[in-house]
Amino acid sequence: MDEAAIFLYFQGMTVSPQPLLAKPARFALYGELPGESELELVHIEDIRSRARLYDWTITPHSHREMWQLIYVASGGAEATLEDDRIDLGPASVLCIPDGVVHGFAFERETLGWVLSIETRLFETAAFAPLQRLLAQSGFGVTKLALTPVKDRSVNVLFSSLHDEFLQAREGRGMMLDSLTSALLILLLRDAPERLHGGATAPDGARLAAAFRDLVNKRFRDHWRIDRYAEELSVSPSQLSRTIRRVTGQSPAAIVNARLLLEAQRNLHYTEATAAQIGLDLGFQDPAYFSRFFKRLSGVTPRRYRLKSRRAS
Repeated sequence: MDEAAIFLYFQGMTVSPQPLLAKPARFALYGELPGESELELVHIEDIRSRARLYDWTITPHSHREMWQLIYVASGGAEATLEDDRIDLGPASVLCIPDGVVHGFAFERETLGWVLSIETRLFETAAFAPLQRLLAQSGFGVTKLALTPVKDRSVNVLFSSLHDEFLQAREGRGMMLDSLTSALLILLLRDAPERLHGGATAPDGARLAAAFRDLVNKRFRDHWRIDRYAEELSVSPSQLSRTIRRVTGQSPAAIVNARLLLEAQRNLHYTEATAAQIGLDLGFQDPAYFSRFFKRLSGVTPRRYRLKSRRAS
């Protein structure tokens, strides 16, 4: 195989089906319920540390608002994706968007890493170009078979991410973001060209990607969901069903989460008052903004600012 990318989308796969659990569990990380682990926007661990706990078999499950990259350096696995299966050999990477049901049967002593990325990271200014590249690539389930040259580079980046994640060093967050960005760009450089040759991403994934992009542009305007649907040329009910299926959340919840994220950034990095931040985000009533913030985060804007700055 020449230059290294094979793109497989679960709507178009021709592999043998395998029954899934009727209601696959949703985890933060596998085996941990949401809220049990304090996740950063990026988390990485080696495959063995978790797979060994489950006798090398990870049953079908999904993650809300989290992408994962599974890199197999040596050994192998059979991956279950929705109702399809993919074989992963050495020097391969599997990209799994949020909401996709997946599981693994690893060969014993398989070596590699699992990189988990919260979707909020793609909404930051630094990752905006990468989000566009991901959108062009269809935001689909993607398998990449790496050439020896690319495998060496990918291995170095995963190893560097793992080393950085385990250390409490100055600039750790910026380094994790930078290494993650470099890794994703390296993996996705030839994705748009390859996609034009045939495979296409699932319609639901494309609509979810377009919705997120529109939310990033218009969240300050407090559009109603039917306005988003109109801009995306779908019905409100179709938008709601698709977003819930792909992300596990309602469209309104995603818009509110984007507003909350921007408010949190401003509280942490600027000296603007809560009222000023609320006004910038389209809240005319400071009291309503404070109630909105507390309802979603559990603390007042003032309390959040104190806690976030103390933690950093």
